[in-house]
Amino acid sequence: MKMIQSNLIRLIGCASVTLILLSASCQHVSKTNETNQNKPEVSATDFTVMFYNVENLFDIYDDPKINDEDFTPTGKLNWTQERYEVKLAKLAEVIDDIPGELPALVGFAEIENRKVLEDLINEYKLSNSKYKIVHKDSPDERGIDAAAIVDTSRLSVEYFNFTTINLPNYEDPYTRDLLYIKGKSNGEVIHFFVNHWPSRGGGQEESEKNRIAVANVLESQVNKILEIDPKAKILIMGDFNDHPDNKSIQTVLNAGTEKTSLLYNYMFDHHANKQGSYWYKGEWGALDQFIGSQNLKNGSKGWNAETAYFFRDPKVLFTDKEGVQRPNRTYAGEKYTGGYSDHLAIYIALSYR
Repeated sequence: MKMIQSNLIRLIGCASVTLILLSASCQHVSKTNETNQNKPEVSATDFTVMFYNVENLFDIYDDPKINDEDFTPTGKLNWTQERYEVKLAKLAEVIDDIPGELPALVGFAEIENRKVLEDLINEYKLSNSKYKIVHKDSPDERGIDAAAIVDTSRLSVEYFNFTTINLPNYEDPYTRDLLYIKGKSNGEVIHFFVNHWPSRGGGQEESEKNRIAVANVLESQVNKILEIDPKAKILIMGDFNDHPDNKSIQTVLNAGTEKTSLLYNYMFDHHANKQGSYWYKGEWGALDQFIGSQNLKNGSKGWNAETAYFFRDPKVLFTDKEGVQRPNRTYAGEKYTGGYSDHLAIYIALSYR
């Protein structure tokens, strides 16, 4: 690995941001044994984008600046090197199992630091990739960040930044930064946003103001892009901790399924049909979403995206005692279960026409 030089990309207010390029001697081999349901056909000229809340991807070391003591060998979760390595291998397996070649961009939630992403892209199933890490430590008190890895052989990174957001809750004003990446492929610019919005701790209604605060920042940044280029291709992804029909998404972002909406929400109909990425109190919900500009969904030229998917491979699910399939998570409370994540990954295919 070598550090990408500063002249590769403009950095504004991002001096502490790290970009790592993992060089490779050979290309990723196409997968032949796909078990994922409703998988899209992805041709050699297309690429996929993935988002994954990886449920607390922490290393095993205590960082005195954040609240990560539980995720250490002596912490209450008994987070050992062996468990960490099992987690990395399983996450790499999911990324590798997304239809087509490895995703050109993977957005993440619940990443502790740059090191865990370095370890992830060095996993066997990803080690021949050309992934570059885009990460910056956020002020979140738990130390979890939004981040991304980008295959620069298919999607160049022209610019990126992280926006720190101040929440209206003065007792707990910190949350994850909003990540923006300006990419280019086939000569066309695509704007990406990676989100991990504040949780529903204390209740959905009581905590809604925090997510609305982030939605207002995101909406402002999207509008600035569309003011400059009304036909801009924009793809927003993340764990929003709100559903597609909640105020922060449907009203503040103006994201829905109608052409009159400012943005198109690829998960709106899935959620209405009780499909989702997260299981809570007996129901699936689409907390993890892809939202795009209308020109990405309905444009006539360049990159387009039609449909988004939940990764519902049987191995990332388990059947509970009531016979219901739910995400196969790493921990159930304080009990280690050795699974993948409490969220399902989501992905979307972009095709060039």
